[in-house]
Amino acid sequence: MIEVERLSKSYGSRRALDDVSFVAPRGRVTGFVGPNGAGKSTVMRIAAGLCEPDTGTVRVLGAPFTRAERPAATMGVFLSAEGIPAAATARGFLEYACDSQGFSRSRASDALELVGLAGVASSRVRSFSLGMRQRLGIAAATLGRPRVLLLDEPVNGLDPDGIQWVRSFLKHAADSGATVLLSSHHMAELALVAQHVVMLNEGRVVTEGPIEDVVAGTSSDVYAVSPDPASFRRALEAENYDARPDRGGFLIADADPLEIGRLAYTAGVGVTHLERVSRSLEDTYFEILTSTEQGVQA
Repeated sequence: MIEVERLSKSYGSRRALDDVSFVAPRGRVTGFVGPNGAGKSTVMRIAAGLCEPDTGTVRVLGAPFTRAERPAATMGVFLSAEGIPAAATARGFLEYACDSQGFSRSRASDALELVGLAGVASSRVRSFSLGMRQRLGIAAATLGRPRVLLLDEPVNGLDPDGIQWVRSFLKHAADSGATVLLSSHHMAELALVAQHVVMLNEGRVVTEGPIEDVVAGTSSDVYAVSPDPASFRRALEAENYDARPDRGGFLIADADPLEIGRLAYTAGVGVTHLERVSRSLEDTYFEILTSTEQGVQA
């Protein structure tokens, strides 16, 4: 479990984090989302012990990560592939990491096999694509077989096979009881793997919870088809519904199918098709972001 409690951080006059609190639960992949500059990377760097907060704490398995007796076995961290030495071989980089953390070098071979880089173990990192460097960074994070994983944009640069591998890896880790905090801008992909979501905007948590609750908690659309579209649209507009033409019918924003059916019946207009439109995590993300920004401007 990762527990973030009342975290604040400023860089000069810029407030990067403002009283941020949330929990990434055990046995779950927690999607960590928000626009660039929202504060996600700052939270992750504080959690990894790479910078200090002005106020607040981050506890990893009940204590700050900097106090862990066996750091690599407590939390595996992948924040960027940029720091991997270009002149090192893939195996050499991981063996150095094993030596520095007191692990058997055999774990380097296991990690390379895990991420699909065993065939290029002797190749220099400078010859790797971004996706291959991402895989190598993830391999380094798994050397200690940690109970917590902290991953910042791990699918950047990966091809479809690589993305599928990350998805499978993260699901297996969570199913095995690990805590996974995963930052990503790939909403559709995140929705396939995350069970929990935390969203930041301008240094504050704007929503948190099980992903199905977060998505269900936003407004929903209704798709309806009528044999008399002109009359149906007038009836909708008379009740101040936002309805736009879509596939021969209307997509009605922030509506309930039962109420739309009643409206059509009262207006003497039939409907031949009526359904609630499932919302995606991406839809929810932009809706919450827009409403939050509008609230700030007001």
